[in-house]
Amino acid sequence: MRRNRPEIGIIDLESNNLYSIYNSFLISGFKPKIISPKEKSFKYDLVVMPGVGAFKTGMGVIKKYYYDDKIHNYLNKPNSFLYGICLGMQLLFSSSQEFGYSNGLKLINGKVKKFSKQNSLKTNMGWAKVSMKKEELLLNKQQFDKNYFYFVHSYYVSPSDNKDIFGISYHQDFKFTSIIKKRNIIGTQFHPEKSGKTGISFLKNLKNSLN
Repeated sequence: MRRNRPEIGIIDLESNNLYSIYNSFLISGFKPKIISPKEKSFKYDLVVMPGVGAFKTGMGVIKKYYYDDKIHNYLNKPNSFLYGICLGMQLLFSSSQEFGYSNGLKLINGKVKKFSKQNSLKTNMGWAKVSMKKEELLLNKQQFDKNYFYFVHSYYVSPSDNKDIFGISYHQDFKFTSIIKKRNIIGTQFHPEKSGKTGISFLKNLKNSLN
């Protein structure tokens, strides 16, 4: 049984709106803390990896502070849970083609790809629905049926295993993965902290699923 206010650690990738994330989790009933690079290990109910920025830059910060080793060690502990948001979700994957090839955390098999310029897709920015492919306690289908979430990204994830895909969305007519989950790892391409009441509802459901 978890605490009524789960303790979460938020990784600072030095390229994101950190305190917007912090406040959204605080409002949703969590007890958030910005992780210090000096922490040798993670002892949280949930670790959050947010992100706005470039894949290569984000991985540079992760390597600089040995967050990759700390994350892998953390995920081997009982009752551990990792949540990646937008760039944070993309960093979970094997590699990215953004600004040249870069290795990711390799927690989810697959690649991060750029929207096709030939189809004039470029950046996906705005509100979109999420269609659930699978449902479980953490991901309540009713929560997504009539609600919109906020997206802003020029790259999308392409998982190798369809079993890791829990939600899909559309950028114009292009279908992309918007929610992934694998064991104790979840990622959303949308920003819950930018999605208003719908985003807060999503985070509250995440909190309840940890109890």
